[in-house]
Amino acid sequence: MDKYQDKKNQTIFYKIWKTGNRIFFNGRLLTGSENEKFIATFLLITVPALLYYIFMAPLFNDRNQQAYIVIFAITNVLVYIFMTIAVMTDPGIIPKISNEYELDEELIQIPQKFANINIQYYDDSKTLQIKSHQFKLKFCRTCMIYRPPRASHCPSCDNCVVRFDHHCPWIGACIGRRNYLYFYLFIFSLSFEIIFMFGTCLDFMVQESLSKSKIIEQSQAWDETLSQNPVSIILTIYSFGFSFFVVGLWLFHTYLVIANLTTNEYLKKHWIINSKNPFYRYHQSIKYRKNIFKNISHVLACIREVKFFELNTTVYDPKAQQIQSPIRTQHQENESERAIQKDDIQPDLVINQRTNPQRNTQDNIVQ
Repeated sequence: MDKYQDKKNQTIFYKIWKTGNRIFFNGRLLTGSENEKFIATFLLITVPALLYYIFMAPLFNDRNQQAYIVIFAITNVLVYIFMTIAVMTDPGIIPKISNEYELDEELIQIPQKFANINIQYYDDSKTLQIKSHQFKLKFCRTCMIYRPPRASHCPSCDNCVVRFDHHCPWIGACIGRRNYLYFYLFIFSLSFEIIFMFGTCLDFMVQESLSKSKIIEQSQAWDETLSQNPVSIILTIYSFGFSFFVVGLWLFHTYLVIANLTTNEYLKKHWIINSKNPFYRYHQSIKYRKNIFKNISHVLACIREVKFFELNTTVYDPKAQQIQSPIRTQHQENESERAIQKDDIQPDLVINQRTNPQRNTQDNIVQ
């Protein structure tokens, strides 16, 4: 086992990790799988914010309403902070098992997933009981692991995530156990910003028209106010339209927090049976009395220790031993048989490799 400590056979984890997530700065930064959606959302937030700073802020300053500017600026900064942290935080990814470890001659004794065994055996072999619920630990055929309860595989990021909530189409990242708090604070602060923008812009137009109505007729005052302040009209309409979606999304996730549910569980209707959600928190003194505050503290807890890997960790690389190993695994045998059936390679060459693999390896090195 000395070869596992040999630096020649080691590499950085993120270089061999197969995932849909984007990795930058030599493993120092992890983001979601769809950064273009994150950039699009960033622009949807930034453009109206800039219009608010450029056109509305001077008007509020003239009216001695500097508090509006300060509140909006603080909220806007919080939106960017929570959105960025939600995207760049590991949601609770469970490392997958790579078939490349089967190429190692000392690890060959471990049962191989490519053996001639019915895959249904893996699906039905593990169960877990939680509050009278029988949970079947599902076997993920992509990651080759048993998923714990409430975990699910995200096809976009190609990872199994602990307490998987959903893959957010607006920020292009998975929302799971470790970044749900930041996602919730992001949509909460964004909801407040949109409502605040709508209210302040509408209040400005109303106050402006009322001040002008003292000199001219009210209808003319409204027309003059609208014609002189087109940006305030645009921001009012923009914030009013997006408020239905953003505020509705925040209210929906508030319900999920109180009920201790995930979006995935809600959409798939997991807990429609009489025993209800086994993860719901109750009072200790009264068994069946619901405790909303326990659910809130549990779901929104900032859990940083639930992390299964470090991107910059040095790990053993089975590919480094692939050319030195004379043993053919079951995976290699299956691949060779498939190649013969498809006429991709010559049968004589495959037989020669099976009978004398060490000689073929030496010939490849000489070439």
